[in-house]
Amino acid sequence: MYYIGGVQVQFPFKPYPSQLGMMNHMIRALNKAQNTMIESPTGSGKSLALLCATLAWKRSHAMKQKQLLANISQIIRKFCKHNKSLIVARYAENWDSAGSAAVEAVGIDSVSGSDIKTKTENGSVDKSKAETVDKSTVVAADKLETSTADHKDSTPEACNAIQKLDGAEKPMTGTSAAFQISKKELVKSSSTPPATVLQERALISRTETVDYILDLAKSKTPDGLTDEDIAILTSYKEAGESVGHKPRIYFGTRTHKQVAQLVDELRRKTPYRLRTAVLGSRAQTCIHNRASKASKNGESVDDACRALLDEDRCAPFQSFRRLIGNKKLSAGGELEIWDLEDIVRLGKAQFACPYYAGREMAETAELVFCPYNYILDPGVREAAGIKLEDNVVILDEAHNIENAARDAGSFEITDQQLSLLAYDCSGMVDVRILIVEHRLVMVLAETLQNWLQGEEIEYEYRDYETQTSVWPKPNVSVDDLLRSLALSSEVIHRLEAAYKAIEAHIKEVRTQKERLNSTPHISSASQRLIEGLLRVLRHVGSDTRFSRDYRIAAIRYPNPELRDTHKRKRHSAVVQPFINTMCFWTMNSGVVFAEIASKARSIVLTSGTLSPLESYASELQIDFGSTLEANHVIDPKRFFAMSVECGPSGTPLEAKYKTTNLLQFQDDMGVAVAEIASKCPDGMLVFAPSYALLGKLSARWEATGHLAAIQEHKEVFFEPQGGSKDDFNDLLNRYRKHLQRDNDVGKPAQRGAVFFAVYRGKASEGIDFTDYYCRTVVNIGIPYPAFKDVKVVLKREYNDSRSYTTAVDGGALQSSPKQQPLLNGSKWYDIQAFRAINQALGRCLRHKNDWGAIIMLESRFTYPWNIARLSKWVRGHMLIYKSFNDAKHDLNAFYDFRIKEDFVSEEATEDNASVVDLTLN
Repeated sequence: MYYIGGVQVQFPFKPYPSQLGMMNHMIRALNKAQNTMIESPTGSGKSLALLCATLAWKRSHAMKQKQLLANISQIIRKFCKHNKSLIVARYAENWDSAGSAAVEAVGIDSVSGSDIKTKTENGSVDKSKAETVDKSTVVAADKLETSTADHKDSTPEACNAIQKLDGAEKPMTGTSAAFQISKKELVKSSSTPPATVLQERALISRTETVDYILDLAKSKTPDGLTDEDIAILTSYKEAGESVGHKPRIYFGTRTHKQVAQLVDELRRKTPYRLRTAVLGSRAQTCIHNRASKASKNGESVDDACRALLDEDRCAPFQSFRRLIGNKKLSAGGELEIWDLEDIVRLGKAQFACPYYAGREMAETAELVFCPYNYILDPGVREAAGIKLEDNVVILDEAHNIENAARDAGSFEITDQQLSLLAYDCSGMVDVRILIVEHRLVMVLAETLQNWLQGEEIEYEYRDYETQTSVWPKPNVSVDDLLRSLALSSEVIHRLEAAYKAIEAHIKEVRTQKERLNSTPHISSASQRLIEGLLRVLRHVGSDTRFSRDYRIAAIRYPNPELRDTHKRKRHSAVVQPFINTMCFWTMNSGVVFAEIASKARSIVLTSGTLSPLESYASELQIDFGSTLEANHVIDPKRFFAMSVECGPSGTPLEAKYKTTNLLQFQDDMGVAVAEIASKCPDGMLVFAPSYALLGKLSARWEATGHLAAIQEHKEVFFEPQGGSKDDFNDLLNRYRKHLQRDNDVGKPAQRGAVFFAVYRGKASEGIDFTDYYCRTVVNIGIPYPAFKDVKVVLKREYNDSRSYTTAVDGGALQSSPKQQPLLNGSKWYDIQAFRAINQALGRCLRHKNDWGAIIMLESRFTYPWNIARLSKWVRGHMLIYKSFNDAKHDLNAFYDFRIKEDFVSEEATEDNASVVDLTLN
């Protein structure tokens, strides 16, 4: 048990210093309801620290809320006891025994009507003030005695007797109007009812009571109360509606596989047990025999599922609530904390739908795991029922969050999709269902399709086969383009109203229990297309906060179906030669993220490689109250980091476009990699900026014999460009199998292996190359994004128009007053490259006892300003060498020392194993 930031944290073992730092940082941010960023290297126990800190804070927060409510209850009871005249003065008329009994019910001594009358006549009570006394004052005490955090706006019932002493039908306003009772009921309630009745029949919120007391305190602290009491009431008022709310934790990460790892960490290593849920896609969870295999037939599982539901033919859906009541998934059950594999397995056993069961369980869960696009994408978030209001959002593996948020705020639609949408809506018009609404959407789809396929668009060739045109243009604004397509703000509003009617129709059809003749409606695919279009048109087509943050593009490229000769012959008459796409690209991640930040209590971004940190606040348009860059748990003696300016023959190792074409550069790089391979044991990764450079190097090395020199010591693997995920996994498994030992302490293979890959490729993210699978990471060049890529060009221009530099230089800052200025386009461009490098570096050194070398074969990493952009755990230990020959001696000494240490460790392990064997015999 550890006390961290004032919170009692249960941790399964002695935490590393970096874990203590993370938990302390996390708890402080959550206590202050701040957004925060935490960078902690892979292998530092980040996930476990985040889970334990968050769940400990959640438990502590609930206890504090309960105590706060108890304190408020006690304060209001004191107020009622010491300020009787204020409470009852306004009810002087028609005072009777029922009123007296009601006052007694809130813990006030009985006061007769004559006492009140005398006091009033004597002027000791100012009736004009008494008339303004908030009715809630007398109500709150008894309610609060029985209140819990789940009933924050209930108030006691006994005091409502004072609301209607005479039973007259006086007009009441606001909250009070909803709670009139008759005199007969009043007399009946003159004695204190049971606590449960008090909660159910409570009439006025305690918030009104607190407001009244604080108003009185502006001139004088009310009798019976202290300054500390007023401070407590003030904190309650400032907390607002969040008081009593139990924040739900949404824990998002990049992939379903990483979600499963988090669930496993929570289940196996922490003592915390609470209602959890995992949100997954239909593709991950569908158990219907036909729908689950839809992707094999070119159909989406989502559409197949919807079709079955529309036809009322999905038996697992009809029984999905069996899973919700399954004892194994209940509190104390063996699968109280479950992952998708668990619920799918149970779903198959009970023939009950895991997808809809998981969705419904998430509505009441205290902790929800999901891929983070479920949180970022507004459409997916709504469909999944994710409620962000005053809840905590943790986004792990968040180094790509800026790009992911921009993608979530963007939308693309092809002419083929527009054709299907128009056809779908036309069918609804033909059967006379919401004719006006469906026709409006049909006309929109046909208009956009005709425009994309027409000759009006002036394309520019961006590469050898893709044509692109982007708005705004020098003489044509985005507004001009939309007007030419008849998409005025008025039309967009009409489209939104039309879609609301269509959506309501679909919901009504889907909720019908008996359908002898099922009412038709548009497909789920069409529904998603309309939703996506309207989501971006809301921003682009009207003068909103984000209206200037979008670019519209038309892209034309050859239809891939016609690349195959047989397909071309078969489809030439029916398949169009080009695919035309209309793109709505947001340049501002804040389009998506600002809404999340406005609702969530706290947002936590975390990753092993967030660096450089400087762009997140401006790009996401949110404030971060704090940041943490944690140290690695590995002893610095266990890793060696170096950057090299020149190769073995003295050639500068600067992997720019022109330089990489020089044969001397290619040869020096080949010699350096071969020398490293000859000394590095086991596995080795080499990252290059592009597949083109990898191909160029491998071709030259094969011709010069450098590749053969590498192969003398290592089996060589090259990451394939393109290809399927299965192809990559097969290659990765062959690499690992080549390095596999008989046991964890077995001797290295005679020949190791080297895996050549590219930054941002499959090998650079999310792959665990622990221990002997990677003893060295070699980095060639700096992976800047493609300079001429249309999105990169637009993003750089956009950032320049909204940068600090533009504002300082007196330029027109093209941003809303509510938006933060951005880093200029060049700085943004640099940051993208260094994040990719840091991600690649993280493939090495995966736990405390791991070891390895990080080698930067790039002269630009001898510059301090570039080293400063590396992750903290690397930049503080980077050694700079003028030439590879200078570095080689120290690098080889490191390898020799670590190999010797491993050998000693292995012998000790074998000796211990022998002792154990003798003992057992």
